[in-house]
Parts: sequence; C-alpha cells; structure tokens
Amino acid sequence: MATVREPALIEPKGPGITALECTVGALLLLGAGGFCVYAVVRTVAESGETGAGWGWAGMGVALAAAFVAWIGLGTIIGARDERRATLRLAAQGVEATALVLAVASTSPTNDYRNRVRLTLRLNSPGLEPFEYAAKVLKDAFGGVTQGTVLPARVNAVTREFTVEPPPAPPAPGHKDAEDAGR
Repeated sequence: MATVREPALIEPKGPGITALECTVGALLLLGAGGFCVYAVVRTVAESGETGAGWGWAGMGVALAAAFVAWIGLGTIIGARDERRATLRLAAQGVEATALVLAVASTSPTNDYRNRVRLTLRLNSPGLEPFEYAAKVLKDAFGGVTQGTVLPARVNAVTREFTVEPPPAPPAPGHKDAEDAGR
C-alpha cells in the first residue's frame, strides 16, 4: 500500500538567497566554532591554576559558542534543503491551479509583518485534488478573496507545491489602467 505524503508549501529560493544564507551560516559556524575551541582550550589550560576563576565561566562561554555554531550549521542545512526542493519542484512539477477556499486574518510574525491564513484546494491533471491551509504573508497574498484561482506548480510524487501570488493591479494613471476604463 502506497503512503500518501502530506502536502508542503515551498517558497521558491533563488541561488543568490541560498548563497547568502549559506554564507551567514558559515560565518556563524566557523566564528563561533573557533571561539568554542578557544574557550575549551583556555578552560582546560587554566583548570589547574587556583584563583583563575575561568572554570565555570569558560564552560558557559564554550556552550554558548557551540550553540551559535549549531545554529550556523542548521542555517546552512536548511538553506540547501530549501534550494533542493525548489529545483526538484521546477524539474518534476506540473502546472496546477489553487482555488482559494477561505481567507482569514492571523497573528503577525515576530517582526510585526501581517499574515493571512489561506485554505487552498489544489487541482492538476493526473493528480487527486487536495486541500492545504497555510499562513502566508499578507504582503504577497493580501488581495486574494474566496473563490480566487491562483496558478500553482505541484510535484505529484512529493506533494510539494508552490503558489504564485496574484498579479498586482496596475497603478492609477498607468496607460493600461486608462485603456481598461475605456
């Protein structure tokens, strides 16, 4: 019996963003990792001296540096995984449509960017339609309403997909906006 994978919304990542995330991750990993090694070596070297006072502080500093290095490693791994998913979706995905079933406001992100909760039904030839609900940034999807049909791309094997935000309306006074009014 074949198992059905849970659908996953992929935010496409370009090579530039991936390179930037990997660079930041490498700086964290190497900088904090090197400092962790320094703190451990200094703590061990001064452990026999009386009155040095570095013992517990050195262990705490080493653990904090190791944690930051771990975050750097996680940043590198996460960025590479997201880029691989983007490339896999581009290569193996098929065109689909995403019907917006519901739109609801939700709590803002940690940096106070507003989000909306979209409930979508994705449909593609040769693929069983499925529903998915996700919180997305209001900046990209704030103009959608119930019943809006958005272009999507779905990988039938992994059920990973991406949804294109709706096109922005033409600016007032723009030539296309004036032609549409005639």
